[in-house]
Amino acid sequence: MHRLARLRSTTNSDNGASLVETLVAVVILGIAAVAILAGLQLSVTASDIHRKQTSDGAYVRGYVEAIEKHLNITGNYVRCAVPNDYRPSAVGYTVPAGHNAQVTAVDPLAGDGSTRSCPGGDQGVQRLRVSVSSADGRATETLTVVVRQSCETGTACN
Repeated sequence: MHRLARLRSTTNSDNGASLVETLVAVVILGIAAVAILAGLQLSVTASDIHRKQTSDGAYVRGYVEAIEKHLNITGNYVRCAVPNDYRPSAVGYTVPAGHNAQVTAVDPLAGDGSTRSCPGGDQGVQRLRVSVSSADGRATETLTVVVRQSCETGTACN
């Protein structure tokens, strides 16, 4: 037994971790944590943008449907229209909270699809560029649609 005690005292083993080893371990764990949190933040941001794009896509289609419904009422077609003629309040569309909606361009079209100039160039067909964006500007969806003047049966479309 005396011999075993002498062996223990002469080996001077270091059973604990030194300060340098501890600091290295903490730095490595800190770098790993930063990488994980950066990846998590990126995925949350990407998810937010995707959700807003999806919502804006549905909202822009709803806005275009409101424009088409508005134009199907005889007398609502505006010759040589400007984007303000199709603003959401004019066509009966309620812009969802946290979003902006607007018509960014209105071009009168000829029968072959080429653009015409006003006055006198509007033959009852227009190309509209409709846009809906999130209020923070992270997502914008644009839809281009061609609309025509509504004509009832037996009437002439001037």
